[in-house]
Amino acid sequence: MIQQTDTSNAIYDPTDIKYWDEASLQAELNRSFEICNGCRMCFKYCTSFPTLFSFMDGYAEDNVHNIKKEDQNRVIDECFHCKICYVACPYTDKDQHAFNLNYPALMQRAVIVRAKKQGVPLRRKMLQNADLLGKVNTGLISAVANKALGSNFHRAIAQAIVGIHKEKKLPDFHRTSFHRWFHLRKKRMEKEGKSLEVDPANKVVLFSTCFVNYNNPQVGKDAVEVLERHKCEIQCPSQNCCGMPGLESGDLKWVRKKMRANLKSLYPFAEQGYRILAINPTCSLTLKQEYPNFLEGEERKKAELISKQTRDLHEFLFELKQEEKFDRSFKSTPESVAYHVPCHLRAQHIGFRSRDLMRLIPENQIGLVSECCSHDGTWAMRKEYFELSMKQGKRAFDELKEKDANVVTTDCPLAAIQLEQGMELSERPLHPVQILNRAYKSPEEGGFNKAVEQSAE
Repeated sequence: MIQQTDTSNAIYDPTDIKYWDEASLQAELNRSFEICNGCRMCFKYCTSFPTLFSFMDGYAEDNVHNIKKEDQNRVIDECFHCKICYVACPYTDKDQHAFNLNYPALMQRAVIVRAKKQGVPLRRKMLQNADLLGKVNTGLISAVANKALGSNFHRAIAQAIVGIHKEKKLPDFHRTSFHRWFHLRKKRMEKEGKSLEVDPANKVVLFSTCFVNYNNPQVGKDAVEVLERHKCEIQCPSQNCCGMPGLESGDLKWVRKKMRANLKSLYPFAEQGYRILAINPTCSLTLKQEYPNFLEGEERKKAELISKQTRDLHEFLFELKQEEKFDRSFKSTPESVAYHVPCHLRAQHIGFRSRDLMRLIPENQIGLVSECCSHDGTWAMRKEYFELSMKQGKRAFDELKEKDANVVTTDCPLAAIQLEQGMELSERPLHPVQILNRAYKSPEEGGFNKAVEQSAE
């Protein structure tokens, strides 16, 4: 019989030699599966749980030792690392429970240990490398790349080679990346002698994320405008993918390479007190939680400082509100917003700061939906899981539709694509910072259609 309070194998630090021990991993899988099977509270969060429960229901006496290896792998692979089960679970270390259960970290450990033994498939390596895909397809070739991505013929090839489902809606590439735009703009302003009013307390590094850099630079541009409005000194040093896609595939060597590059670039600013603002909540979560866990030695100490200095973009803006520095001079209002809260934002336990700030826009109603849209990094792109992701995300799609709002928004640019496809929208949902930036403008200046007479107090 499994001792459910035996947490000796609940190890999630890869620097611990026991992390890599397959017998230890299997013991913790068995213990966790038994606890989850007895609880079943997380039946709705991802298909990993109902798949596990269906297997258990087929066994005499619900014995976890009866689970076949291929069935166990299916349970592991159907976890898409949204981390919401950990947020909701009553048996975790955050609640100081004796079970010390951490299902998403366990699934991640299982993927990483398996990848070390079996390797990472080439198509997974290709799919996880957003930086390479971005560099190859940004610039003069972007129009050709976008046309190819819209071709059924090329999509069929991409499905066969890379494993991206041919019906999955994909982001566009752009002529100019966000980073190139940012630095060209900065040089032009310096050449023209233009300077902005800066509050010395508001020194920030903008971690644009690879997606915003290559696939949606407009979100970055809107973020810059909002931050400049709040007298921020903005730096945007060299950076690459945060590494999360590699954690999904278990490619820890690749992950650490990405982490170390960002560490080298971000640490000098963190030392000087700059706050690191991530536009994508997956990236802020990774910088906060995963960097200190997956790096080691002196690098771990540096990662801990970066973790301390990292903020979600709206988490920082809310801090300005608490300091009575937030600009409320809105000139227009969307009137109604359907707001989707990304799972990786909820997993940071910082509250719903984007919602709280959008509420400051006069005459604006916010309808909040916290159901997972099931995009989850590259999971929804893969041919094995696209249809499952659309089925799993239906609750979010339907609830957002029911809000019948003028604007749909989400903090996650990848979730925006999933919502656009799942809700059959005519335009992609905005990022909350884009809503704020637009509301600062009058209808004549490109703001929302309805003007407001004065800012909210």
